[in-house]
Amino acid sequence: MARRFSPPRAFTRNSSVARSLKSWMLREKRRSEQIETDPQLLLIFPSIESSPRDLLNLKWYRWWLNQQLKSLPDEFFSILLESDQKHPLESSQVTEIYVRVAECLKDHFSPSIERTVNVLLADGILSPCKDESSTWLYQTLVFAIIGWQTMLYRPSFGTSPPNQFSVVNDYDGPSGQAFLAFKQDNDKAQRPLDEFLMGFGLLIPPQNTCLGEDDLDKEAFNSILTVDSRELNALLAFSTAHVQIRWVDSLAMHLEYDKLTNTLYLFRYPSFCAANIPQVFDDKLVKGVIHSCASQSAGDQQWISSDDITAFLREVLSSYRLLFGQSKEGRQYFRQTVHSQAFEDIPPEGQDPLLTILCGRKTIDFSAHGKDRTLYRLARDFPMLRCRIAVLKKLLDTSKPRGWKELWRDKRDSAQWVTFWAVIVIGGAGLLLSFMQVVLALLQLTLK
Repeated sequence: MARRFSPPRAFTRNSSVARSLKSWMLREKRRSEQIETDPQLLLIFPSIESSPRDLLNLKWYRWWLNQQLKSLPDEFFSILLESDQKHPLESSQVTEIYVRVAECLKDHFSPSIERTVNVLLADGILSPCKDESSTWLYQTLVFAIIGWQTMLYRPSFGTSPPNQFSVVNDYDGPSGQAFLAFKQDNDKAQRPLDEFLMGFGLLIPPQNTCLGEDDLDKEAFNSILTVDSRELNALLAFSTAHVQIRWVDSLAMHLEYDKLTNTLYLFRYPSFCAANIPQVFDDKLVKGVIHSCASQSAGDQQWISSDDITAFLREVLSSYRLLFGQSKEGRQYFRQTVHSQAFEDIPPEGQDPLLTILCGRKTIDFSAHGKDRTLYRLARDFPMLRCRIAVLKKLLDTSKPRGWKELWRDKRDSAQWVTFWAVIVIGGAGLLLSFMQVVLALLQLTLK
């Protein structure tokens, strides 16, 4: 449904009316285009109007959301859609529910799943519950939509009893740093959203905190205070430590490293982070749905604040630059190998172009991710991701190259690298000359 907008008052009382009006018309044109094609995106992504179109393209989200809706069991659509409905996004009721959930989460203080369902029932968007199974379906639907709108987790269907909420386990093992559990009872639906999410773990890491129980992780957290972008990139992680990258749809897992499988998990949709950076419209700070996951208690040190969520989103964007974009080797590795892995079996309409921009370009003009630095101070530049980056850096520091190819790629210590190869070249040349002298001497003896 299209919305009506009135021009700002400033247009009628200053000398730059023409420029202001042109800017306003362009902004409203873009806003209306987004509403006509994807009405739910406007509520979820506050930065969608203010970012350059070539940098922030969210067409992938509609494709991705379609795939998630297709994963819903038929029993959900039996209570929501008409029998002749063929496509999930063709239903105006599904779109209405999706948008209303976003409004509830953003507008209500201390939102919860139960409270959101009650609002949908009161608005007549959902039919009155006939029995407990209808209540459970409604709660599970809202739980799923929250996961899709925050991308902190992916809801899982049919893997747990009807009285439990379940999320997909993308780990190769039983748990990780972010997710400590993958199921919780549906009586937790009445809890505030931040407390409810803590039932699965710390989906957004607290500032300057080591969540790992491993003593080596704690040592890395305490000892590694800075990271040189020339000494940490994805190619080094692969060639020196043989780290395998696994791309996931869960933002909570970004930059987690699994020691057992030597796997680094990376979030494949960075434009989701960029689109959720808060923006000021009409003197009001507009935030995304993901900010509704912040703790509502000022003294709660276990969960994160709204500002922490914004910092986390920016750090995730900066981490792509650190791993790939800032080094020539990292950019080449991304273009030649990693990009195809990131969107394997995903059609072009489901691929995020911002990933290619962040990881494949030497320089970009994009303020959302912050400033590229040669030397990063983890406590200042990556307070949320500090532990994960420190663990990865420690891994590279303790890994030694094996084979000539790895030795050539390992340029972390440039002086040592130059010295080593100078010795190889000069020493090799000396050996070659000595060998040639021996050969010439033998020839002379033979001729005599």
